Amino acid sequence: MEYEVLKNRSYRGVISAGFGLYFSHFRLFFKASWLMALLFAIVFAALEMLFAVQLPAITATIMKQVLVQQAPVAVETAQQYLITIGGISVVLLLYVVIEAMTYGTVVNKLKEHLDTNAMTMPKGWFYICRRYMGRTLKGYLFTLIVILIPALLLSAGVLALMKYVGIASFTLMTLVVIMSLLLTALYLPLAFVFMKYVMNPGQRYFSLLTNAYATGMRHWGAIFTVGLIGGLLIGIALGICLLPANILSQAHFAAQEGFLNGDPMGMPAYINTLSVITYFLTGFVLIYLCMPMLTIAYYMYGSIETYEQEKTNKI
Repeated sequence: MEYEVLKNRSYRGVISAGFGLYFSHFRLFFKASWLMALLFAIVFAALEMLFAVQLPAITATIMKQVLVQQAPVAVETAQQYLITIGGISVVLLLYVVIEAMTYGTVVNKLKEHLDTNAMTMPKGWFYICRRYMGRTLKGYLFTLIVILIPALLLSAGVLALMKYVGIASFTLMTLVVIMSLLLTALYLPLAFVFMKYVMNPGQRYFSLLTNAYATGMRHWGAIFTVGLIGGLLIGIALGICLLPANILSQAHFAAQEGFLNGDPMGMPAYINTLSVITYFLTGFVLIYLCMPMLTIAYYMYGSIETYEQEKTNKI
């Protein structure tokens, strides 16, 4: 298969080349990223334990004190709740940072491939090339900022309608769904913006944002098709990968619901150890199941850049 990136491809060609590059060079990508992937798995396990175990347990305790015992929330319980929420916020930020830096190890190799049409094997199993990790992190964070600003404005608008206008709930829900779909559609070109930023070290994100976003909008249909098909294929694998973790999370929720109703917890003593191991392994596999979307986005970027260059040359 031809893995040259700067080539005008159909959406099928983009997806095929993205998957092909990933699986044919999996050992190289794995060797470049496995240390960061281990760190990501640790953060993923910590986040899942906070969300699926700690937070439901404290919430159930608070609800039992307030609803069942008709008593005020104990100071210790309130402190634990605030500490848990703070811990979730910190770990969630770490999740974004470590995920971006893990993918940054792959961006290093993709940039090398863009420049030389080849990729060299990392020097050793414990070697991390940090050259583009910081740039990938900045691209992640800048893109999140661009995504969050309209989302926060939409949320503020919904709250204002609820408080001051008194719009009907069904109408409000319909409006929120429509606006959310519209925002999602408008976010799609940011995939091209992100790849253009990380592949061009001399450019600043917000300097290229307007032109790159406009280019992405001109290719909205291709980006949508590639994202939909690639996402569906990877989503199936993700559903299977996340199944054990989801089952454990549901078991924890069910146990806390039973505790709230006065039943014994009924969970084996080793459940927390089993949960940590399961979430850790899930996080490690998860990062590699999602990684093909990066190589697909890489070829989508190359195809769009080539098309725009060819169009410019014809003028």
